[in-house]
Amino acid sequence: MNDEKTPRFNRRLLFRGAAAGAAVPMLSAAPGAATTPRRPGSRTGKASGAEFRWLGTTGWRIDFDGRTVLSDPYLTRFKTGLFEGSFNARTELETDEALVGEHIGRPELVLVSHSHWDHFNDVPFIARSTEARIVGTETTYHLLRAFGIDANRMIVVKGGEVLDFGGYVVEVVSSRHSRNKAQSYFAPGTLNAPPAARPETISDLPEGDTLAFQVTVGDGPSAFLMGASDFSARDAEGLRPDVAMVAVPNSFSTHRYVPRLLKTLGYPGTVVPVHWDVFENPLKDGPQEDPTMDLAGFRDQVRAAAPGTRILLPDYLTSYRF
Repeated sequence: MNDEKTPRFNRRLLFRGAAAGAAVPMLSAAPGAATTPRRPGSRTGKASGAEFRWLGTTGWRIDFDGRTVLSDPYLTRFKTGLFEGSFNARTELETDEALVGEHIGRPELVLVSHSHWDHFNDVPFIARSTEARIVGTETTYHLLRAFGIDANRMIVVKGGEVLDFGGYVVEVVSSRHSRNKAQSYFAPGTLNAPPAARPETISDLPEGDTLAFQVTVGDGPSAFLMGASDFSARDAEGLRPDVAMVAVPNSFSTHRYVPRLLKTLGYPGTVVPVHWDVFENPLKDGPQEDPTMDLAGFRDQVRAAAPGTRILLPDYLTSYRF
């Protein structure tokens, strides 16, 4: 499919930033392009029964064998002024419980890359309304404790853990948050104890360090899930996922971000760009790109670094199999 079906840019983003039957662009390698060599041990070509649905931003719902795993599920998408150039850090947190409940299924596990509102906001409700366990940093743990979530429901990780859940494996990867044009983080900070009061505004949710996750269902394929557009090459080395959900950067502050990442991951067979959408618009309106995010340039960098890699531009709530 050609780029004419790519959603149009229409908003301003201030930071950061499978596939049979999908009615979204699948951008393959150019005809005659040499396939980028895969490292030994890759599982390219294996069919998977797992279904992946993009929830917007870096959120995913993964369904397999009657089981559901969520990653960064932010569905409420309330207005903060971010995309209008009037960002208000004192915007009150809110959750559309009916909307969230409609789209999350019955999750048994929720992966949280970091604790900014566009990744964490709906997690306390999901934890209260389901039996899901939550995987996240110590900061995520303390924030959830402040929301009254039982400590036994949470799995605190730092990166390097390989967690076996019987039928699927989650590899936790120490990662990095996106950087702005001044090489700085947005809203950094960590917690080593629960906050004095329950969080009420965006400013009450610090980053808390950033994780990535590699999820492998059964014998694979495996999926690498990013929560922000930077990474630690030393921590991600050797993962070799078959598909990588890669956060699109909004600056060039990270040196050779795309080629270094793809090389580190062993040139995944499929790259799915994420975190390029206006995540304050309702899901029902479909993904709309931000004008300050160079999504076309990102795709060009992927093609240049890995000409044999397919690029899938996802649509909201659409089921993909890899």
